[in-house]
Amino acid sequence: MSKKFENSVNKSDLLETLGGPIGILESLVPGTIYVTLFSITLNVLLSALCAGAVALGFAIYQLLKKRPLTQVLAGIFGLALSIYLPLRDGLNNTHAGDYFVPGLLTNLGYAAAFTISILIRRPLAAIALSFLSENAKGWKTDREIYRKFFWITVMWIGMFTVRLLVEVPLYLTNQIAVLGIAKLVLGTPFYALIIWFSWLMARDTLTRGK
Repeated sequence: MSKKFENSVNKSDLLETLGGPIGILESLVPGTIYVTLFSITLNVLLSALCAGAVALGFAIYQLLKKRPLTQVLAGIFGLALSIYLPLRDGLNNTHAGDYFVPGLLTNLGYAAAFTISILIRRPLAAIALSFLSENAKGWKTDREIYRKFFWITVMWIGMFTVRLLVEVPLYLTNQIAVLGIAKLVLGTPFYALIIWFSWLMARDTLTRGK
């Protein structure tokens, strides 16, 4: 494996997987605005609308940059849901934490999907990485490759599970500010770390022959 190839994957591919600089900001800024404004003003309407306006701005920018329409529409749907849930009973603060419900449900869905893939012996990490390299397709016949992708999938299950174990109790006890901080820490930084470790575990297979 050449040093040039490894450096290319380490830097550009990792950044691209995270959505690029704009994608990273898009995942961090709206939630930060919501938590910060709500902590200062206790005004759920102001907090949700400001966070929503910023998120919509990112979505429009991504659309202008020719990002796939399905991704943009999915982001807008998630945005609309995040604004609707805390405001569904009016302007009181009863459901302020519901801004984070779509994220919790997303993590639950991914955790379930990855777990099912393990149970049926079709690890999602193996399927995903097979699109990146012909070498990865050997997981169906090579036990060593299968075992490697099995543990990568387990690691992703761990990420989603950790998020739920930390964030759900904070949501249920309505600790909005702490929940927002947990979302930031366990969001893009944690995601990047898991991607990096996944690459470290899979690179020998993916780069074989390069």
